[in-house]
Amino acid sequence: MVRQARSEATRRKIIDSAVDLINEIGYPAAGLGDIIERAELTKGALYYHFDSKEALATAIIEEGSETLLEAFRAAGRASSPAMENILHGSFVVTDVLASDRVARAGARLLRTFGAFNPAAKRTVEILVNELVERIKTATAEGDLRPTLDAETAGASILAGMLGSELLSSTLAEGSDLRARFARTWELLLPAIIADESLNYYREFLARQATRPTSPG
Repeated sequence: MVRQARSEATRRKIIDSAVDLINEIGYPAAGLGDIIERAELTKGALYYHFDSKEALATAIIEEGSETLLEAFRAAGRASSPAMENILHGSFVVTDVLASDRVARAGARLLRTFGAFNPAAKRTVEILVNELVERIKTATAEGDLRPTLDAETAGASILAGMLGSELLSSTLAEGSDLRARFARTWELLLPAIIADESLNYYREFLARQATRPTSPG
């Protein structure tokens, strides 16, 4: 048990050091030597847990993505309309990206690898599927346009979220992510929301965009 605990602590130290470097200087610039130095470990200790830099990146993607998915799912309430849960969940994601360093590094690695890393590809597929299922429910509830294609809408919403995260991270070090999400939603709502529900969701969006950030 003591050896297992020590091994887990070492693995955690490696991941945390890699996360810090990725968030500071980016994945391409963060070499294994830099990670080893930051973690104050030996090369052998790192390779015991991760046989390559990409294997380490995969672990960060998986952990960060699970944190984001759990937050998005937990934001939904069974008693709330599905479209409310989609909007609220997307802003909860901005809170997690602002406060959770592993989730933030994982999002950056998604952009770095795309379809070339199985974990990154799987994460994007899961996110799209989550959105598609909620969109189908929202359509059945009458809040979305009846002719809306759920798969296209889900992919478009995720593209808007990922694009907003990219622009915020690149141009403002993530400080305006919530505002960028809000502007993206302002453009999307008229395209997907049924006319009779549009004013309500514009008001709901305004409340979400200005609510206090959830504690990290």
